[in-house]
Amino acid sequence: MTNTVTNILSHDEELALRKPIEDYVGKIQAEIDELREEGTNKVLEYSEEIEVLKRDKIYTKSEKEARLSELNTKLQKAKEIEAQNKQPINEKIAQAEKYLKDHYQTDYYNKVVESNKYEVQKAKSDYDKKLKDLEKEHKDILSGLSDKEEIKEENFIYKNRLFDAKLEYTKNMQEAKDRKHDAFTFEYHLIDLLKMSNFSFAEKQAQKIENYKYSFNTRDFLLKNGLYISIILYSFSYVSLHQLKRMVYNYLLLITF
Repeated sequence: MTNTVTNILSHDEELALRKPIEDYVGKIQAEIDELREEGTNKVLEYSEEIEVLKRDKIYTKSEKEARLSELNTKLQKAKEIEAQNKQPINEKIAQAEKYLKDHYQTDYYNKVVESNKYEVQKAKSDYDKKLKDLEKEHKDILSGLSDKEEIKEENFIYKNRLFDAKLEYTKNMQEAKDRKHDAFTFEYHLIDLLKMSNFSFAEKQAQKIENYKYSFNTRDFLLKNGLYISIILYSFSYVSLHQLKRMVYNYLLLITF
């Protein structure tokens, strides 16, 4: 399935891994949606209509009471259907969750994570090679220049090339990071539909941890906590006063630029 040269899953290969899972859970989801149609969905619909009607200022009192009576009758009927379908819906949810537990990690997510490692390695390798190539090209060009203005211009162009290379590297790394994150969140997208966002505590925590890791930025973290970390390290004698001063100096440089 994977590219034999890089071991990186193509977009189509990744979707092919996910499709059996998506199809299996999607079929169960369609059955659940049908069971919810006249029960849970109507309960939500009528409950919302009742709340809106209570705040309404257009209807007369008698009109509002008549409409409320009608909606409450429909709501009661919908709740009865919801109660009848609760058990079969729960059974289907359990069936889908078991399938996800048995297949999502092993058949899809773990393979994306493994591919992601190679994707990150390739991005770093390509970036390192690009830097070496640019440096060599820059030195070759400088060796043939003698005019100060031309040398100054070449140095400026070289910096721009380095900047463009860094942008490309950052983009590739972000794409790899996004791809892994999307693979993680898709499972919870399926669970979200199955359970109507009623996640368990463990599911909520897993998503919080993943979102924290995904959004974590070292520079932002150091901006917020770098000074405190330096002081704590000094307090426990892990660093000397000279090292502490140096760390504070670097921290100030970081927040300045």
